[in-house]
Amino acid sequence: MSIKHVTAYYVDAKDGRPASEAPLRHGPMLPSVNLIVNAVDRRESPPLIIGTLPASEPLSPGMQLIEESEHVTRVNDIEHWRESNSQRELAKKRESMVVSAFQAFASLAAAGYLDQIETMMADPETPRIHRLAFEKAQEFRRLSPTVDHWKERLELTEAQCDELFESAATIEA
Repeated sequence: MSIKHVTAYYVDAKDGRPASEAPLRHGPMLPSVNLIVNAVDRRESPPLIIGTLPASEPLSPGMQLIEESEHVTRVNDIEHWRESNSQRELAKKRESMVVSAFQAFASLAAAGYLDQIETMMADPETPRIHRLAFEKAQEFRRLSPTVDHWKERLELTEAQCDELFESAATIEA
């Protein structure tokens, strides 16, 4: 089956007008039941659909024929943007992760790491700043040097460290 590559806009679910022409007052709908959506560019307003149609199907209002190379480029660009955006959101999330010392220690204990941390903090080879933080800190930040030190020494992944903080945040004294 031969296909054609297109860009399109969602259409109004009731009157079928493309979002590029009028607001979608009755909700969005694909402009064709045969449209295969490969990506949606939500950076544009209204969002632009990149997809394919059977070659025999006529273009609906709001659709535009594009070359296969443009289709591939647009889909790849959107995927790259999504990944970059996801990484930025994760960095923001990590930056905002802060738990009390009690929550941190309770989460470490529940995960079976507290004894290892206590042993590590008793070791005179552990940098003094990390030992002081363990003894005196009122809170721990996900991106702090002390947490990074613990993560490295325990050989935790970034995701495991995130999970510890997420778990800690749910603990109440």
